[in-house]
Amino acid sequence: MQSKVIQIGEKAIDIKEPMIILFDDSATPPLQEVSIIHRFLEPQEWFELEDGDRILFDDQEYRISYVGTHVLKNLQSIGHTTMMFKNWDDERLETSIYLTPYILPTITDGTTITYKKKD
Repeated sequence: MQSKVIQIGEKAIDIKEPMIILFDDSATPPLQEVSIIHRFLEPQEWFELEDGDRILFDDQEYRISYVGTHVLKNLQSIGHTTMMFKNWDDERLETSIYLTPYILPTITDGTTITYKKKD
């Protein structure tokens, strides 16, 4: 699965908050301000994401440590998930993907987000 970043909201990236919120272009203007807007590339081959799978932001690779139960449904319907770059021991948001390392990726307009199954 792959998507391309088409817009970055003014308040979408905050180095103090280790997370990014993704939505497709159906997001309301208030959501667009705090989100990264992306569009899935066609044709789409959907698959369940699991612990150990990888997500790449261009060539920056992250490993999934936890996938919430609502992630795939939300990605398919409204392009939404929250990517968390922190430990999930205390709280698990079921609309989120938790990733390591705990460093925000560099994201620009046109960044390709690639979802890969573990080898």
